[in-house]
Amino acid sequence: MKKTSLVFAVGLIVVTSPNFASAAERSTEAEAVALIQKAQEYIKKNGVEKSIAEFNKLDSPFNTASDINKKGDLYLYTLDQKGYQAVHGKNPKIVGKTMLDMRDQDGVYLIKEMAEKCFANGKAWVAYRWPNPVTKDLEKKKGYVERVPGQDFCLGTGIYY
Repeated sequence: MKKTSLVFAVGLIVVTSPNFASAAERSTEAEAVALIQKAQEYIKKNGVEKSIAEFNKLDSPFNTASDINKKGDLYLYTLDQKGYQAVHGKNPKIVGKTMLDMRDQDGVYLIKEMAEKCFANGKAWVAYRWPNPVTKDLEKKKGYVERVPGQDFCLGTGIYY
């Protein structure tokens, strides 16, 4: 009886832990696009400067669990044609850097590809593999980028799948 109780208790801890729940509850493509649409609306209403400040906050509703980021696994970033990132909602060390040469484990130049496709088509999905900060595993990821009307940069987010 004690062994059964212990196994049940350990199982309950694993299933209810934040990392387990986060790994199981992933945002969809539709939720990623919806987040970008909300960010586009925010820019239109508040202007670029105020929006960049908001999108860089680690506790912004765009970058944490909120009404517009239901599962909390999405965050915003920006890039221009040269790979310059004025925004990164999860890693402040990237803000202000040019990341055009960033590659994934398979050699995919993800920022370069996102910039090229975004500026050519206005929006794009780019697939690559990236370490998931929740599971710590190298996983498939898709970045979604969309050009900000009247601006020389694209706004992005991404999903693990």
